[in-house]
Amino acid sequence: MTENSDTPVVIVERRSSGLGAFLGGTILGAVVALLYAPKSGEETQAEIRDRVKRLRDEAEDRLHLMRDDVEGRYRRVRDDVEDKVDRVRGDLTERVDSARDDLRSRKAQAEEAVKVGRSTARKAREDLERRVAESKEEYKQRVAELTEEAEEEIAEAVEVAEEPAAD
Repeated sequence: MTENSDTPVVIVERRSSGLGAFLGGTILGAVVALLYAPKSGEETQAEIRDRVKRLRDEAEDRLHLMRDDVEGRYRRVRDDVEDKVDRVRGDLTERVDSARDDLRSRKAQAEEAVKVGRSTARKAREDLERRVAESKEEYKQRVAELTEEAEEEIAEAVEVAEEPAAD
């Protein structure tokens, strides 16, 4: 056997299925190595201690890497969600502000329309009242004229009726 054949080989895949498979493979490799290694009890115990320590260290390192990876993903996802929430909040605020401005503008237009409508109605009423007054005045004058004409015609008719018949 060569010197490297006693050392267990650990292949770390970035997207492996988990820590359990890693630990199981490492333990299986250590057991097989112990069964086929012709060493004394003390050497075997020392080798077991070394391999267990290496295994523990590797497991801790892998656990730290996994924890750091999970924390990094968590931070990225949290940051992405916060960015999206901020964008949505900004869009919503912008839309609400735009709607408020539009509502204010429409309210001002409606108030102006009511103001113009009232002014127009007031002018129309004043014009109508003036026309009615003029019509009344014309009516009174026409009645007075007709009355005067009627009185003149009656007076003429009375004069004609009072004249002696000349025959």
